[in-house]
Amino acid sequence: MAKNNQVEGGEVINKSLGDAQLDNKDATSGKPSKPQKKKSDKPSVGARIRDFFKGIFSELKKVNWPTAKKVFAQLGTVLVVVLIFVLIVMGFDSLCAWLLELLVGGGAA
Repeated sequence: MAKNNQVEGGEVINKSLGDAQLDNKDATSGKPSKPQKKKSDKPSVGARIRDFFKGIFSELKKVNWPTAKKVFAQLGTVLVVVLIFVLIVMGFDSLCAWLLELLVGGGAA
């Protein structure tokens, strides 16, 4: 397969492409040109909202939902861990209150 490339002024020119414009620059100004959008390319607001909710429900169908037994087991674990941390914080609070009372002197009697 023969290549049709030719070097001209430091640029490689592909003969098979000819004068095709390969970038999005405007030929006259050299600035990038904005792609032309047609109003018909964009679906209506209602169609986009409908597609959005269709996508949500489609993804929710793919979710691997846990069984009720598993949910209650995990709920029990969470409640036990929370209870342990409540006891730790209460103990730390009581210790700090006791130390503060020792430092201040027990108040006026």
